[in-house]
Amino acid sequence: MKYLVRTLGCKANLSDSQLIEAQLQAKGWQSADVRGGKPSGVDLCIINSCTVTDEADRQSRKLASKMARDFPAASIVVTGCAAEVDPERLAASVGIHYVVGNQNKPRLVDFVIEALEKDRVHERPASELGRVLGSAAAYEELRSKHPMDREWPAPEGTFALPAVETAKTRAFLKIQEGCNAFCTYCVIPYGRGPARSLQISEVVAQIQTLVAQGVREVILTGTNIGDYGVDWQEGTLAIDALLTGIFEQTTLERLRISSLDPTEITPAMLRLVETEPRFCPHFHVSLQSPHPRILKLMKRKYGAEQVEDCLKKIAALKPAGNLPGGVFVGMDVIAGFPGETDEEFEWTLQTLRSLPWSRLHVFPYSERKGTPATRLPNSVPLSVRNERARVLRELSLDRLRSQFSNLKSLETLELSQILMEKNVKGPDGERVWAAGYTPNYQRVLVRQTGLANRLISATPKEWLEDTASGDLTWLA
Repeated sequence: MKYLVRTLGCKANLSDSQLIEAQLQAKGWQSADVRGGKPSGVDLCIINSCTVTDEADRQSRKLASKMARDFPAASIVVTGCAAEVDPERLAASVGIHYVVGNQNKPRLVDFVIEALEKDRVHERPASELGRVLGSAAAYEELRSKHPMDREWPAPEGTFALPAVETAKTRAFLKIQEGCNAFCTYCVIPYGRGPARSLQISEVVAQIQTLVAQGVREVILTGTNIGDYGVDWQEGTLAIDALLTGIFEQTTLERLRISSLDPTEITPAMLRLVETEPRFCPHFHVSLQSPHPRILKLMKRKYGAEQVEDCLKKIAALKPAGNLPGGVFVGMDVIAGFPGETDEEFEWTLQTLRSLPWSRLHVFPYSERKGTPATRLPNSVPLSVRNERARVLRELSLDRLRSQFSNLKSLETLELSQILMEKNVKGPDGERVWAAGYTPNYQRVLVRQTGLANRLISATPKEWLEDTASGDLTWLA
């Protein structure tokens, strides 16, 4: 039996998908993915969905419908946040056979295999609507029922090892699940539940196992890893103790940490950048906006002064090792949040120009039905949101260009400690380019095969700019 897993949304979903694959493989299933061609003989398609915006919701349903058309003999399963928040709507969508919410995602494989066997025996008609497996039920109104009222899986035994082929070089390790913030634009606390965390000893043990399997880099991820440990430890910073435990008790070569709010980047993390070569000098700041009024409308837990203080402290760091570009700082920014005036956007633009960072991940504001932000006055027209997003992406590219524009020759720049992964399609359309990242998140493509899971140095020849994302890639 062959399966396909497709993932939308966040890195926590990527970790969940690796777990699903591991469970399927343990039961004898094989991945139908083939390099450079269309999969065939697919029996099961699993879409790990996102519901952070209405558009993400639509994309999840669209992908499920496409997979049903591409693989008419396969059973189509949708899990993830969209399946948790509105399972009945998904079950009634064309092409979807089964829906499993996040509450029951750890048991998804058992649920689906049991349902497949029953339906095969009883010859369930293909025209019948999809079914919700497990305990997920729609929130009639997001305000009417708190996610604390639902039963959520504990971390132990559910944040399992991603021991599958896709994790041989870099592994996403989920250390935390859920969020207690309830930002006005976000539905994720309803899709993921309250914050709960894996104990330090369990995280360390999982990393030790990953290292033994050949994994060289681990990315710590979660719904909101700034909340790591709040469910079982008070008064101290559990995330700092976790980092210390990893470096003292494992031989992991590289550790990367995913999104944090500006106030969640601790002094201990900053010290590690300068003293611990295995700690990647790369921060992803969940900024959303630097403007004080917009931050209040979003119900973020920091202000403009804290944003500036955080970024300037990072910029002053001298990372261990010789890494061109210094500490990489990526930041999420929402353009055109409800009520954002032209003057406030111009202030935001000028403020971002004055602050130190490396790249912006820009998102035009997109409504999510049921969230408080949809009830805010003075909605920004969609065309204005998109134009503001375009301006911010151009600012991001200008910042990336300026980091290296003073070089007399690219040959004077050496990119070192590049951890290579699988081959991908390059600018010439051929899948003979090995992709990798430096510790400070410089993306590199080398036209050569056989480099997977190796650490190399390379001389860049040129860079490629992606105007749609505001990103830069080195050809070396």
